[in-house]
Amino acid sequence: MFVKRDNAKSVKEVVERNTGIPSEKFLLDVRDPYLDHLEEAIQYVKKYIITNPGGRITIVGDYDSDGINATTIMYWGFLKLGITPVLRVPHRMSEGYGLSEKIIDEIPSGLVLTVDNGISAIKPIKKAKDKGLSVVVTDHHQPVRDKNGNMVLPEADLIVDPHLDGDNSEFQDYCGAGIAYRFVRKMIGAIFPELLVLASIATVTDVMPLYGANRTLVKDGLKYINKRRVVPGLEALLKMLELDDHISEGNYGFLLGPIFNASGRLYDDGAERVIKLLCTKRGDFTAKYKAEALIKTNEKRKDIVKASMKKIRDGVILTRPIVVYDPQIPEGIVGIVAGQLSEEYYCPAVVFTDSGREGAIKGSGRSIPGLNLKAALDKIQHTMLGYGGHPGAAGLSIRKDRLDEFREAFSHVFEKLPDAPTDMKYDLDLDLSSLEDTMNDMETYAPYGEGNPQIRFHAVFAVEQEEFRIIGDGTHFMAKAKDSDVTLVGFGLTEKYKSLGFPNTIECV
Repeated sequence: MFVKRDNAKSVKEVVERNTGIPSEKFLLDVRDPYLDHLEEAIQYVKKYIITNPGGRITIVGDYDSDGINATTIMYWGFLKLGITPVLRVPHRMSEGYGLSEKIIDEIPSGLVLTVDNGISAIKPIKKAKDKGLSVVVTDHHQPVRDKNGNMVLPEADLIVDPHLDGDNSEFQDYCGAGIAYRFVRKMIGAIFPELLVLASIATVTDVMPLYGANRTLVKDGLKYINKRRVVPGLEALLKMLELDDHISEGNYGFLLGPIFNASGRLYDDGAERVIKLLCTKRGDFTAKYKAEALIKTNEKRKDIVKASMKKIRDGVILTRPIVVYDPQIPEGIVGIVAGQLSEEYYCPAVVFTDSGREGAIKGSGRSIPGLNLKAALDKIQHTMLGYGGHPGAAGLSIRKDRLDEFREAFSHVFEKLPDAPTDMKYDLDLDLSSLEDTMNDMETYAPYGEGNPQIRFHAVFAVEQEEFRIIGDGTHFMAKAKDSDVTLVGFGLTEKYKSLGFPNTIECV
């Protein structure tokens, strides 16, 4: 059943309701809000460059889309200064997240500059300082706190993170690449459109809220990417994807982001492969082959997820909440599978696979709105070797021989689960007579995503059966509406449409 949320009558009213921000304030372009310690960190790095000519600078990033883009942004920024930094991202399977003592052991001397990590690297940074390295942290994650709630910071020379206590930062919701772009822009003293594009992609793919400075950053990034003001490697990727038309935030989230993430999910050094593409210089003929390889990797990732979901559905009777162990699922894929199970069965789900450690298995969990996964794991931490996360997602590891114990404890803590909602809510009824005005209003309040959710419209269409077509892999269909220029695309709905007897009227949200 389709149910209208409230009495909103315009796109403006819906956006104000969804964001809680008055329209006049929401539409303001916010650029370069004050970011505490940014100036000091840049001056520290510049002083290091002057006093250590030829000194080594090591950028340490992360293996997800945000960390990959942040690392690339810093690379091109230092190239502008005539410096070629050393790039290092952790290997997902063998090393895990962030700056580690192993990485510090590899660095003989110089300056370590972290991006999208570092705020929680207490021991590795202490080791770096004991070794005589200079360390500057740029991060957007929450700092570590002790059992009394007091903040515990690494002993870095300088830290740029908008979440520090007593911080004067005017905007706290940057992703790691957003902070890296602010760093580079101020360091080189000029706008760098190609790098702004990378920061805008990371902002969407890292699910940062799209208001304030982030909204402006993504708007500007979309403007430049549609003018093809991009680094050569991204240009090669766009050509391989045949993205010749208007690129939107949807292309960021559903196309580019998965490609950037897929390689690191399947291969230990996968993130490095993406960075090598994005750091490719103009005229390098290998760019198109690197881009093609990343696209193929993403297709492989889709196939693995699809096969894993089928195996789970066919192999066991799933009970809510869901706990599954399958040693054949790659470590980098378990989170995606958990997310799909959580959405499909409308409950928390944890998927485990082998960890490479004797007797231990590693898992990833996802939850639904209103059920705090991190708080639940806090209550049963005695069943785990380690864990971390937030209300919607978490990573954890347990002893393999304690799987049944964990499953029972997890089921107990989520003993009362809500039923899946039967109503689909929408925001506005679509008036085809004013479609152009509605589209213009939509453009005004774009981009949409986290913090500014896509507006849901409701409409009923009569369709031309002779123009019905099955598209894609056969699970999607396309139909032309009668007496209008509207084309309907039903993603994953072909079988359902067939089962209903190919109705001539389709009610849509």
